[in-house]
Amino acid sequence: MFSFVVPNLNPLLKKQVEPLFKSTRLGGLANIFAVWLVFSLVSSTHQENHAFFLGISVTILSIIRILVSENYLRCRNYLRIHLISYLLLTFLIGCAWGAFALMLISQPDQAIRNMVYLINFGMIAGSLATLSVWLPAYISYIAPQALGIFTVLALQGSALDFYFSIAFLVFILIMVSASLSFHRAFKRELLLKQRLRFSQKELKQKVIDRTRELEIINKSLEEEVKQRKQVEKDLAFIAYHDELTELPRKNLLIDKIETAISSAKRNREKIAVLFIDLDRFKTINDTLGHIVGDELIKAVSRRLKSILRDDDTVSRNGGDEFVIVLQRLNTESKPVVVAEKIINNIKKTFNIKSHKIHIGVSIGISLYPDDGKQALDLLRDADTAMFYAKKQGGNQYAYYRKSMSNHLRKRLEMETEIRTAVNNNEFYLVYQPKVNCLTGKTIGFEALLRWQNRQIGNIEPSVFIPLLEETGLIYDVGIWVLKSVISAIASGDTGKLPVAINLSALQCGDMELVAFISEQILSARVAANLIEFEITESMLINDFEKTEVFLNKIHNIGCTIALDDFGTGYTSMNYLSRLPIDVIKIDQSFMRCIDSNTRLENIVKAIVTMSESLGIKNIFEGVETIGELDTTKALGGKYIQGNIFSKPLSVDEMKKWVRLKTAKIEAVHQIDKRKSSCFLKHDNSV
Repeated sequence: MFSFVVPNLNPLLKKQVEPLFKSTRLGGLANIFAVWLVFSLVSSTHQENHAFFLGISVTILSIIRILVSENYLRCRNYLRIHLISYLLLTFLIGCAWGAFALMLISQPDQAIRNMVYLINFGMIAGSLATLSVWLPAYISYIAPQALGIFTVLALQGSALDFYFSIAFLVFILIMVSASLSFHRAFKRELLLKQRLRFSQKELKQKVIDRTRELEIINKSLEEEVKQRKQVEKDLAFIAYHDELTELPRKNLLIDKIETAISSAKRNREKIAVLFIDLDRFKTINDTLGHIVGDELIKAVSRRLKSILRDDDTVSRNGGDEFVIVLQRLNTESKPVVVAEKIINNIKKTFNIKSHKIHIGVSIGISLYPDDGKQALDLLRDADTAMFYAKKQGGNQYAYYRKSMSNHLRKRLEMETEIRTAVNNNEFYLVYQPKVNCLTGKTIGFEALLRWQNRQIGNIEPSVFIPLLEETGLIYDVGIWVLKSVISAIASGDTGKLPVAINLSALQCGDMELVAFISEQILSARVAANLIEFEITESMLINDFEKTEVFLNKIHNIGCTIALDDFGTGYTSMNYLSRLPIDVIKIDQSFMRCIDSNTRLENIVKAIVTMSESLGIKNIFEGVETIGELDTTKALGGKYIQGNIFSKPLSVDEMKKWVRLKTAKIEAVHQIDKRKSSCFLKHDNSV
């Protein structure tokens, strides 16, 4: 039964019975007081003993109920047991009061009965506020009392008792209704409080969660702001500093130069700008790769910083160029000291990724206020002086002079002109014959590049070939030369004789060029052995392994290979034994006055003997006199290329040469030596 009365112990029920237990002491004392008041009314009657027993019962039950309530309020555990105990005790107390009412059946004194009724009514009404918080407690308390009173009134049977019973019934109904209303109101109040507490708790949790979210967002924003500031700082650093070396960039360098100029102007001091360019860096970068090149740049920057004072500035101007600003100079000798330190320091071996690297530096020096009073002027002048130092062989320094600017201006003008020369068809080829001096037969031609500029006129190859290499136009011009030569061979202009083409150091190693040569030969349907490629000794020294692969690929196509200007470099016998060299061209410097110089004769004879032992053909370049020709023949030379037979010929002149070569050469051999020079002079006009 009690499990039905107490179906579940939800949090609301705990709140509901809390005031029930708290009011138990007051309700218990009221019951004890009231029961002994009733005892005092009937103490002088025959019901005294029954009243005393009932009084003791109510007192004991009330005390026990108080103890049960106090125990729960103290421990807050076992609510179900405490509620069942409380409900049972309350019901027993109600039964005791009902027994008091039943005692009134035999009570003849109407006044005593009425007084006991009033006390019962008072207890029923008084317990409304304390017991209605939990409706089962109130019902268990008033039900036995109401039953006892109704029983007494029914058994009395008088009209007054009848009316009294009606009034009591109305009273009980009012009490029950009031109890229900009170219970609902109390429960609704608890629900509202619970919801309010839940809402407050939820709101508090939301506030906590929102606060936590705001803290996270705030922390995230702070981190973002911090990161953004760091990014802005990094961007500002990158904007003004080189990413690789962390040295100042040009824009920051100009600010530092201007600041140094202002300081020097106030203190009547000098400053120096040193423009530094690494020698051979491009070769190292192309050969060993950009990673090694970058590491070399960083190593150079560290060495430069170790040389300078704290007040001086070192900047990377881009690529392999650096700029140093020396401040507070009282003499012009200080830049020289620094420049020599730089040269001596940089030429020491660099150990980078298992490579031992040797480089040099070219340094140009400009002074404030002697050479300029603005940062850009000083940079330009130092750059000009650096260019001059590099042209003198590199690994040295040079002070700026005004005459250098004129030279540089002319060079820049030349660069501008050469960039448009291809499109303007200003380049053309001439062909110089190679002749067998013993038979008079032409064995081939060498194609030579010439430049007829519309503004300047004829420009020497020694001037424009280096410009082609420096500007990178050598690749495009080289393709044009190759196509022109193959076209001349295919059209029969060369008389189906071999034509030699000169290769630059930049071309010698371009594997794509090998494929292009093969495609052009197949497309034009010409014999590969009619094309000869000439290289210089310097190519072998710069990058022998790469050159070896390149030449072997060309030789495998069927083309012949000639080593030009032999004797002017440092060609190793090992190189000659490993490379597919078909022809050695003895440089014209050995031909000058060879007929009167015994040492030159011995050198040339040794070259001829060596090449013949290797199965390599010799061609003598630059033979111009009868004496040189006779000496060449005496040394065993057969093949001549020189003005003694012909200057370089235009295409039309070459066609004429091919048609008349047999008749002309035979005529040369029939003329007396005394008349040879006259004939040859006339021949040069062809």
